Amino acid sequence: MNLNIISIIIDVILTIVTGVMAYATFNMANSTKKSVDEMKLTREETNSAEVLMYFEIDAHRMYLVIENVGNTIAEDVKIKFEPELKNSKGEKYNELKEISYLPPNYKIKTFFDMTHNYFGKYHGYPNVKFFISYTNIYNKQITREYESDLNYLNDVGFLGSESETVEMSLYKIKEEFQKTNKKLDTLIKKR
Repeated sequence: MNLNIISIIIDVILTIVTGVMAYATFNMANSTKKSVDEMKLTREETNSAEVLMYFEIDAHRMYLVIENVGNTIAEDVKIKFEPELKNSKGEKYNELKEISYLPPNYKIKTFFDMTHNYFGKYHGYPNVKFFISYTNIYNKQITREYESDLNYLNDVGFLGSESETVEMSLYKIKEEFQKTNKKLDTLIKKR
């Protein structure tokens, strides 16, 4: 065989091997880039603020809560409500629409209404959408949407411990009066 032909065959084989190695290197670089991007995203999500808004119910009292459950500060927090948020007296909650900053693991809890007043005014518990936007420590604008559905309260007659309700207190007073009346009747009969 001619030395020239052998040289050409070796060159072709080396070119193919080099192309395969270049393709493998390209795939490894892409895979490494994707892995680095995922780690960066995970680090940002782990170290980012996460602002929530919800209603908290405690013994027939409704509280509106804004909370940063994340690990870093949330800045320039803006909140919108749909429909406009009003309590049973018609008071709007405009003072909660803008907060300059919210530290990590910090909660703002404000009294909103009594469940029975709110239910009576609106004949149920309307769904309220909370639209929250804020800036995280990476200067990224984050937007979240939450829906508050309090309709589970329609079938709940009583929340909290028995000792916290007016109805239960009145019932206990009535029982004590009945016991007192029985004792008085017994004393009168003994005379």
